[in-house]
Amino acid sequence: MIKFIDNEEKHKNTKIKIARWIFIVLLICIGCLSYWVFFDENPFLKSTSPNRSNLVKITEYGNGFLFGPKNIKVYFKDAQGNTVKEEKVRVANIIEPNNRSLYDITWKDENQVKITMNYEDETKILIYNFNTEQMKISIN
Repeated sequence: MIKFIDNEEKHKNTKIKIARWIFIVLLICIGCLSYWVFFDENPFLKSTSPNRSNLVKITEYGNGFLFGPKNIKVYFKDAQGNTVKEEKVRVANIIEPNNRSLYDITWKDENQVKITMNYEDETKILIYNFNTEQMKISIN
């Protein structure tokens, strides 16, 4: 009779340990998926000023399941690679996936950059001045 109770307790303890491991693995998988969907940044496009003193870097922010990321982040960096300013921009595409051909980065001079984003229903223009650190966003 004592052996029967011991085996029953061992079996119960084994089930509890297995359930804990399954819970931990599930928690890790959900955490990784959440990071990938909401927080992962992938390099997308970059451009340097004509004398290479400033840099604009665009990254995709998050991963949409069906039609790609819904946001991009634009980083403005100086010659040493330090981020001077960053801006998060919502991608205004519903059906078309986000791709490099939608963006045009033009430098007016060494310190002024214009980023044109041609989305499905609207065009967003972001102008940034590295000297004054002022940004202007317009939607057409």
